[in-house]
Amino acid sequence: MEKYTKIAAVVVLCILAASAGFLISALPDLAGPTEYSQPKPYPVYPEMGIEETAIGGGKGFPVPAVAPTPAPAGRGTSESQYTDTDTERKIIQRASLSIEVKDSQSSSDAVIDIVERSNGFISDSHSYVTDTGRKRGSITIRIPADKFIAVINEIACVGDVKSKDTSGEDVTEEYIDLTARLNNSERHEQRLLEILDMAKDVKEVLEVEREVWRVRTEIERLTGRIKYLENRVELATISVSLYEPEPITHSWGIRDAIRSAFGGFVSVVRGLIILVGYALPILILVGFGWLVKTKLMPRLRRKTR
Repeated sequence: MEKYTKIAAVVVLCILAASAGFLISALPDLAGPTEYSQPKPYPVYPEMGIEETAIGGGKGFPVPAVAPTPAPAGRGTSESQYTDTDTERKIIQRASLSIEVKDSQSSSDAVIDIVERSNGFISDSHSYVTDTGRKRGSITIRIPADKFIAVINEIACVGDVKSKDTSGEDVTEEYIDLTARLNNSERHEQRLLEILDMAKDVKEVLEVEREVWRVRTEIERLTGRIKYLENRVELATISVSLYEPEPITHSWGIRDAIRSAFGGFVSVVRGLIILVGYALPILILVGFGWLVKTKLMPRLRRKTR
């Protein structure tokens, strides 16, 4: 009995010793991570809103913590996320008119006068005279968008309007998207310039300058497109075609018959000239053969006798 009691006591002592060793080894994890239990984070520069990381696999140096670009309107994000809800609509207005007039020159002067009074300008103009002596011309004008309808109505009074087409292209969504992308690119460029001042060696300077050049190119492209849209929105385009009516004449067809007869005569003469060109070499060969047969051959026969 004492033998079994001693064995049980030894087993209990072993269990207690193992439990104590496990608790001692687990104490650091229970107490929480120490300064040596996890890697140190990258240095943060809160006064500049940037953090340090590595560029191109080299030694880390500050790069911009650029905010994510907002999604364009109509792609899961509403326009109000990056613009006011009362944003003015951007509409490109166009119109074209075809007008029959009595005098093309005086009507063209009247259209130019309307444009000048509306603070617009002529962007393109050309004219020509038809075979019947009638004048035709077209004028392309740019006028302030708020006077678009009024100017069309005034121009329509110049003569008899035969056709009129108007259209409007809504570019509001594109304009908002371009503006948001431009703002993000400008912020990105500013932060890259701040990083450029912190660069420590030539490699880092070249990498940042390359990125600055890419962002600057994108800014110029976006700026150009925005200015183009603003110009098209602020100034509407109207194309005006002016033409004098063709004379109405009644004839018996004598003029057309004479013209057709002259054309037929020219065609026959042309055909004869072409025929002579093809036949002339053949006639020369035939003539040469006849001379040989009638002149040379008899002489040769006499000499042989």
